[in-house]
Amino acid sequence: MMRRLGRNWARLHQLAYVIPALGVLHYWWLVKADVREPLVYALLYLALMLLRWKPIALRISRMPA
Repeated sequence: MMRRLGRNWARLHQLAYVIPALGVLHYWWLVKADVREPLVYALLYLALMLLRWKPIALRISRMPA
């Protein structure tokens, strides 16, 4: 698949981080009264993105078990 997409593979890979954030934002805009569920999704997305951030990921991987 990567070979077939060529240069567009990197663009698709970068969009894989942006699209979920836009999805959470869109869901937040749809919900009018109770924003607890979109908030949960936003926090979950933020936590996953923080784990992808290299300095934090390195510290977590070096923590003793």
